[in-house]
Amino acid sequence: MKRSKIALFAVSTALAIGAAFTAVSVTAAPPSMIETTYFSDATLSTQVGYRIRTCSGRTITNGTVTAYKQVSQEPCWL
Repeated sequence: MKRSKIALFAVSTALAIGAAFTAVSVTAAPPSMIETTYFSDATLSTQVGYRIRTCSGRTITNGTVTAYKQVSQEPCWL
């Protein structure tokens, strides 16, 4: 009985120490909202998709992503 309590304590302690040293990833909010508009060709006349990175860090994509794009930014703190 005493050995099982010691083993349980040792395992619990090891898990607690491991949890204390586990790396936590924290990402700061971006400084600006970025809107990217995608077009079908180099004339930039027909929009086929868009991507928005919001001030909360969320990325929203809709439509088709192409190499033909225009990018605009707005500060998050306005």
